[in-house]
Amino acid sequence: MFKNIINIFVAYALLVVFVGCDKVDKNHQSDFYQVSQAPIDHGVFSARGDFLAFVSQDQIIVADAQGGGTMAQFALSDIQVTDIALSVDNRLLAASFMTYVVVWDLVKQEKLGQFKVVGESEYAKTSKVAIYDNPMILLIGMTDGSVNVIDFKNKLTKRVKHHDAKISFLTLGPQRQLLLSAGHDGLVNISDARTLQPKFEHKLSKRVTSLAYNLEQNLLFISDSMNEQWVFKPFSTQDYSIKLAYRERFRWFRASAISPDGQYLATGSSKFWWTLWHVKTGQEIDAFAIQAVTSTAMILDMHIDRANKLVTLSSDGIVEYWEINTLINSTD
Repeated sequence: MFKNIINIFVAYALLVVFVGCDKVDKNHQSDFYQVSQAPIDHGVFSARGDFLAFVSQDQIIVADAQGGGTMAQFALSDIQVTDIALSVDNRLLAASFMTYVVVWDLVKQEKLGQFKVVGESEYAKTSKVAIYDNPMILLIGMTDGSVNVIDFKNKLTKRVKHHDAKISFLTLGPQRQLLLSAGHDGLVNISDARTLQPKFEHKLSKRVTSLAYNLEQNLLFISDSMNEQWVFKPFSTQDYSIKLAYRERFRWFRASAISPDGQYLATGSSKFWWTLWHVKTGQEIDAFAIQAVTSTAMILDMHIDRANKLVTLSSDGIVEYWEINTLINSTD
């Protein structure tokens, strides 16, 4: 207990050094619980934010994001996990390893299969994975910039290479009509999911570190590893781009989420705080420190629901809930 208190004190001291005590609100209104006592290497929320999956030590665990306990747990014989993903209906779990992907059925609590994947380069390894059910589709991003699309219903495998470097973000849009990808080459690509032909592209000068989208509101947020953080309307008939405004020379965002109503953007830094922004203006509303056990804690994933409730998952294994409307009112 005493060690934990010391770690929290050290974490906050470092936070003051990096961003200044007037920049981060540590007296936030939030609830939290610790889902893992051991550090988390990979962690993601489900599409609705009601479940989460994470890798800790030699296990993959799926848990209720509302604190309802562990839903599934699978031992790993290979600890070189590159990414994990949950299907939208929470029935399937996928984990990518260096040269293959494993899929589990969460309802039956059993392994469905293991699938070897390759890129265009013989040296390519996996970097991102996404999975969908009914019908089952696997997306696998590779370190050479290629993307594999495996359609199990039609027994088809397609590969496309829009990127020249490691894939860092990969997903299908609503109704599975669009394929979104981003990479370490700085390119953000939205393609037709059937033809794999590009419909929107934007190139950043550095690697893409974070991407969030709300295609119902025609909004796309992208961030590189330096000072390019933009909100676009990718399918607008008029040019629309908003750059996030801040005083520092650069900021590095590891996670992000856009509210369903399109008003707010949340970004997680490479340290242990997150920032709330106005989408329409790119102006910062406030920054908030997360609960931390170690000085290296950072946000792995974040999700905003239709009630404007944000949930964050940290590398310390802490799930934390934030009422955005309450936070907005407290900063007025």
